[in-house]
Amino acid sequence: MDKTQAFKVALFLDNKGNRRHHIQLQALEKAGFTPRVIVFKDYPENHYLIQKGHKDKILYLSKTRNEGFRKFSFAVLLELIKLVKKENIKVVLTHRWKLLKYLFLCKFFCKDLKIIYHIVIGGRFSSFNRRFFFKTMEPKIDLVCVNSLALKEEILKYNLTSPQKLKILYSAVDPSEFDIKISKKEIRNKLNLPERDFLFGMIARFRKEKDQEGLIKAFSEFINQGAKAKLLLIGDGPNLKNCKNLVKKLKIEDYVIFTGRIPPSEVPLWLKSLDAFVYITFQEGMPMAVLEAMAGELPIIATSAEGLPDIFDTPLFFGYLIPKRDYKALIEALGKIYSLSEEEREELGKRAKQRLLEAFSPEKLSENTVNIFKNLAFS
Repeated sequence: MDKTQAFKVALFLDNKGNRRHHIQLQALEKAGFTPRVIVFKDYPENHYLIQKGHKDKILYLSKTRNEGFRKFSFAVLLELIKLVKKENIKVVLTHRWKLLKYLFLCKFFCKDLKIIYHIVIGGRFSSFNRRFFFKTMEPKIDLVCVNSLALKEEILKYNLTSPQKLKILYSAVDPSEFDIKISKKEIRNKLNLPERDFLFGMIARFRKEKDQEGLIKAFSEFINQGAKAKLLLIGDGPNLKNCKNLVKKLKIEDYVIFTGRIPPSEVPLWLKSLDAFVYITFQEGMPMAVLEAMAGELPIIATSAEGLPDIFDTPLFFGYLIPKRDYKALIEALGKIYSLSEEEREELGKRAKQRLLEAFSPEKLSENTVNIFKNLAFS
């Protein structure tokens, strides 16, 4: 028996999870670990990770996400301590700041527990208070992972941990999930989308970190120049209403389509309906949406927020990386992609997938994840 089988490890999630976590769970299980997922009791029954066959790995806390995530709960802490001891969990990874606090306190009672904090979005340490509390917790954190060079530089700039405890762990998606054999025409008919129009699309939560409003304004100017295209905005969030009002104000309701939130299982289908993918954002870590679009073989237009320069750091040309808030450059990039032939766009899409397989493949994420957990479990 592989000695890893004696070790239970876990991901501590706030009722969310994505393709990265699916790949990690598969890799840890294949390596001989016994992986678990710690979640709150209202974890959705139709969640992506459950759909991918991880239901038997889930350990539920007795509190809801609101009770345990939005505010600190001593009841959750006590239950987590009991759970870690009962299940004999040796290593836990979380990417959420609020869950890190529970693990930090848990370690005072579970001395052998190893903690991995995976930072997946930039700008989280701009406030003095957060830096202060992180430095307080840092001695109890065994490894800090980041998913971009920009985040690594941010952590080192603030001297939040030693270089020896800091590692880049890039995200990944499995391109096989995006290998859809249905034609674009059939998918557009299925999704009730215009069959012949050029279709740009962006998938993201409508939050202050994203820049859908800037994209809408740029797109308005773009179509006023005579382009026959539409913009598909997928997602929900607190800034959705403002974006819809902006579309009305600009009188471009016939050119912008809002879908609301879609389940992860439907993302490949919607991506297949697009001609190009746009990701305009102020702040990132390593955007899964862009990796998914690359797996879907789409040309990419994106802003140079954290993680995106890592993606574009290649001789392969598959789209345009533009400065944040440079809407003139955005309009130019839209025009350049729009003016390409279908064959030229398909070639860009193939290069995007090639870049994904080169640097952000499931195999690379799996290998790095297993090595990280093994090094901690047996140190």
